[in-house]
Amino acid sequence: MPTLRLAAVLLLTALLGLAPASADEQRADDKSAAPAGKPAEIFPLSSVRPGMKGHGLTVKQGTKIERFDVEVLDIMRNHLVKQDVILVKCLGEAFADHQIAQGMSGSPIYFDGKIAGALSYTWSGAKHAIGGVTPIETMLAEGDRKLEGSATGMLPATPLKRAASGTGGGASDLRPIGTPIAVGGFSLASRRALERELQPLGFTVCGGGVAAGKPAKGAAWVNLDAPMQPGSALVVDLLRGDYSAAALGTCTHVDGKKVFGFGHDFNLLGETLLPMSVGYVYTVLASRTMSFKLGSSIRQVGAIVQDRPSGITGHLGTPARMVPITARFRNAVTKREETFQFEVTPNRRFFSQLTIFALKESFARAEATLGPNTKRYTMTVKIKGMEPWSYDDVIGGFDGGFQRQLIGLLDRPLNHMTQRVEFESFHLDVEVEHRDRRAYVMSLTASTEEVRPGERVTLRAGLERKDGGERFERELDVRIPHDAPEGNYVITLVGGDFVPADVPTPKDIADYPKLYAGFFKSTELVAVLPTGRVDLDLNGRLLRDLPLSTLARLVRSPGGMSGKLKPVTEKVRLKVPFVVAGSKKVTLRVVRR
Repeated sequence: MPTLRLAAVLLLTALLGLAPASADEQRADDKSAAPAGKPAEIFPLSSVRPGMKGHGLTVKQGTKIERFDVEVLDIMRNHLVKQDVILVKCLGEAFADHQIAQGMSGSPIYFDGKIAGALSYTWSGAKHAIGGVTPIETMLAEGDRKLEGSATGMLPATPLKRAASGTGGGASDLRPIGTPIAVGGFSLASRRALERELQPLGFTVCGGGVAAGKPAKGAAWVNLDAPMQPGSALVVDLLRGDYSAAALGTCTHVDGKKVFGFGHDFNLLGETLLPMSVGYVYTVLASRTMSFKLGSSIRQVGAIVQDRPSGITGHLGTPARMVPITARFRNAVTKREETFQFEVTPNRRFFSQLTIFALKESFARAEATLGPNTKRYTMTVKIKGMEPWSYDDVIGGFDGGFQRQLIGLLDRPLNHMTQRVEFESFHLDVEVEHRDRRAYVMSLTASTEEVRPGERVTLRAGLERKDGGERFERELDVRIPHDAPEGNYVITLVGGDFVPADVPTPKDIADYPKLYAGFFKSTELVAVLPTGRVDLDLNGRLLRDLPLSTLARLVRSPGGMSGKLKPVTEKVRLKVPFVVAGSKKVTLRVVRR
């Protein structure tokens, strides 16, 4: 009976004028070449020959895995150190509209139903869809590296200077196909600013949507429960929530819980820990220079644990931590509130940048601040092993002070010389009033022109409000330091936002709250009075409040003096109900008699 059925099929095929399907064509377009749950067999590099025909798998829309044909041109030996590249030409109607697109990195290439490698290299602007395939043996060898267990998701490898993938360079350069990062929730201006930050790291930034939890109705090619399998869109989530940043590539091979993809590095992070998600592709955007996929993530299925020159390796089921961030804005007049929530990877190569961009975008979305405005904000940080701690201040008319403190709150712990931190959460609470409550210091006078060390002097400051032009005065009583230098003596009056803290940078991260508690606020008038003392930093050992007379002895001591000097000042502060802008100086004469 089987023989009769086969004869009938061949007869029907002949009558209809159809050619028998090849072994490759008999495999489903939208599935891996291997049966479900079983990895494909390996097609070794030693068996690859010019002229061989095979096929690749990738997603061009939704989650549907589609097939494309390839033909081997040759093998480039040692294209990278100890790594060969198989040159292939991609064939068929799939490449009539576009060449090899960014996001196809990792598309598995099969010969005789066996996995040979990952489509991972191409030439930008090439007339034909010619690319390079990273041999699967190389990728598997990298995936067999034992994990040290030291990756926290916070610490990338030492940053390396590198050419941007898929951008720049000459048209003759065979380069990684490139990893598009689709960002959602950001304005065009923010996307351009993000591109300037991320392009030097080798990424192409494009507009996209947030995680595709609600695709368009009637999209038959969408499966929100799609598994991670060869040809699937593989996404590295850097930011998700109300804002998203998703690096898009393709899954090459799945072996048990191990997932291999890209065929080139993501960002040369080495051992790492980044969220790995099944992706969704909106479409492929064609370009004369470099086409790219537009997509986002559907759901996290594991973590990227290795990022090496020949590809990335992920582990299914392995969690990868993200830092939750909340930004709440309240209009002081209308009482309208709006809250933004998102998560950011704690990897410090991306954490600060993405957090700051998302918070700036939140400002613009919630309350446009280009016109007159005053912002009262509180930033609350939770670091693992520490109680939450906060910093609050007021900014009038501009964001410089806010951004400076925000960057400090994030970057200081992340870049500590010896200690490693884990951010657990970050919360920003802002009240916006569309009035500019700054007041400019217009004049400064003193109650006397001649003083002795230790005497009190009354400073009288004349100020003018930015909004309305109202003029008023404030007085500060100050005591001249006992070691004030004789002769002309200059006192400066300035807003606290521009006065350095008297607290030294702590050696222990647990002492960071004390540093911020010592900061002067923008709603303080601060009088800065010089003294006859200095702080001396001797190779990290801080000698504080040294009289100037001691420096001569230090210079004459064995080995001399080698360090940094910082003049010591005394400060008097006065809390005021407005943001202080500008500064003034007054000169007195210090006499000793």
